[in-house]
Amino acid sequence: MRSLLRTADEYFDQLEPGRKEPLVRLRKLILSIWPDIVEDMDREMPTYHLHGLTLCALANQKNFMALYIIPHDLLNAFKKDLLVFDRGRSCIRFKRLEASTFDLFDRIIKYTGSQIHESELAEVRSRRRPARVLE
Repeated sequence: MRSLLRTADEYFDQLEPGRKEPLVRLRKLILSIWPDIVEDMDREMPTYHLHGLTLCALANQKNFMALYIIPHDLLNAFKKDLLVFDRGRSCIRFKRLEASTFDLFDRIIKYTGSQIHESELAEVRSRRRPARVLE
C-alpha cells in the first residue's frame, strides 16, 4: 500500500519512537550542514535538494533505516568506511545510529554536498515537481 503522506513532517511524525529519533537526528544534521537545502517528499521519502540538485533522502524500511546519497558516485571517496555497511548503489542501510555512524554520515553529507556539481550523476535527479498532488 502506498503512503499518502504529503510532507516530511507527516513522515517523521508517524514513525515509531525507535526509528523516529535517529531519523530526526539525521534530518537535523542535514538541515544544519546545508541551511539553504530544500526538503520535500519524493518517492515517498523525505528528500533534500541543494542548489536544485537532489543530494540525499532518508527512509524507514521494514528491517532497517537508510540514508540515500543520490549522486552515489561521490560515495567512492568513502569506500573503505562503508565496507562494514549493508548497502546498495546509493543506499546506506543501518539498524542503529551509533556515534561512529552519525560521524560518518556527517562527513558524507558535507562532502557530497560540497562536491555535488562534480558528480556525473548530479543532473540525473534534479529537483522536480511531485508526481501527484493530493488535495
